[in-house]
Amino acid sequence: MNRIIIFLVALITLGCLPGCKKFLERPPEGKIQEEDALSTEEGVLAFLNASYTKFNGGHFYGGRLQVLKELLADHLEGQLLTEDFGEIYRRKTSIFGAFKNDFYMDACNIVYRSNTIMKYLDKTGSQRNNIEGQAKFLRGVAFFEIVRLFAQPYGSTPDNTHPGIPIRLQPGITNLDRVSVKDAYNQVITDLTDAARLLPESNGANPTKYAALAFLAKVYFQMNDFAKAYSFADQVLSVRSGADFLFKLDADLTNRYSIGKCKEAIFIASNQMGQFEPGDELRGNFRSDVSLPVLKYSSRTLSLFGRAGDKRRVWLNDTKYPSNIVLTKYNLPQFDLPIVTVTELKLIRAEAAGELNQNLDIAKADLSDILTRAGLAPLTNADASLVISTARQERELELVGEGSRLNEIKRIGVRNNMNVDRRGSPWNCNGFILQFPDLERASNANFHMNPEGGCF
Repeated sequence: MNRIIIFLVALITLGCLPGCKKFLERPPEGKIQEEDALSTEEGVLAFLNASYTKFNGGHFYGGRLQVLKELLADHLEGQLLTEDFGEIYRRKTSIFGAFKNDFYMDACNIVYRSNTIMKYLDKTGSQRNNIEGQAKFLRGVAFFEIVRLFAQPYGSTPDNTHPGIPIRLQPGITNLDRVSVKDAYNQVITDLTDAARLLPESNGANPTKYAALAFLAKVYFQMNDFAKAYSFADQVLSVRSGADFLFKLDADLTNRYSIGKCKEAIFIASNQMGQFEPGDELRGNFRSDVSLPVLKYSSRTLSLFGRAGDKRRVWLNDTKYPSNIVLTKYNLPQFDLPIVTVTELKLIRAEAAGELNQNLDIAKADLSDILTRAGLAPLTNADASLVISTARQERELELVGEGSRLNEIKRIGVRNNMNVDRRGSPWNCNGFILQFPDLERASNANFHMNPEGGCF
């Protein structure tokens, strides 16, 4: 097992970019060969488990993904931001910028690791389906998050043939151009559908069948495919354990980021004190109880929480640091990191029901659950239009600081041909998507980079 660990350490910084080709062609001197390390099911499992340090780590779901989306969206007060953050906030990214480039590298690393695992599936035994399901879950989610940040949204063109992202399905380093957004989303759906079929209903700390179904709901919702978004969200939310639902809202909304208190997570990265503590970049950029954080919120965002009695107002503090509004969601030295929750699925199911003008009683119940937990009156006598507007309003409040707002600016822009960005940008402006690192173009002269700037 020690030889396997040495191999994992050797791979920990690898990505899937062609710029790493020479490094990958020959392993560092003294390191174990890939074929030896992954020659048994035990070795493949060890490599798979190590992949979660990237997936849940600071450069991906542990914070950088959320920070990038918050910077691009319209909740922050970022006029004084400089360097990488200033460039992203001003929606004018270039080939430079380690913050976004490292995110891209780590997202590609997740894809690379998943592909490597699938290359060695013939070395596995009784755990083969579970291993393959996890690998496809990780790859599908990584592709989903990359395409949402580096390509214009699904629906931007009638046939979705606009440029998407490179789709690498083999662990080897290949010089690929971008596939269409349609093809990128098809691959995401294929991976997550396979994962839902292969993964068990209970899987310890690892993603389950229900986590894959939950992400399919997220994917179809982003596509504005409301029938499928509703169906997948409903499949998860309708699962029962005895007389009760298996997945249900936490009674206390502040439990979402805590240690051991969040029960509504359908997939969660658990804190392992001293070994792996997820959320470091969330704490590093937003935590406000120990010092003034780098990222602060606008007074306009604070005004969204103006309804009397709204318990979510506690998530923004405008008194601790004069003339600054800060987020309090991540004010703990450690916490479990929820990746997908009942809250998000209820909001998806409710809005999808409103768009379909079906199952409005279920939609009203979902929204009422969220409203009453927040200390507000439940929703009654609502038509489809009010269900949709309420779901959008509650999503913005519930998921503040979690990177959701950018996705909604783009999704609503596509759906309603409406610019809802409060900073005044068109939903499909060039600067709303990130520029690829130059490593892609350096190894493939035909690679199509994104146009730069153009939001303001």
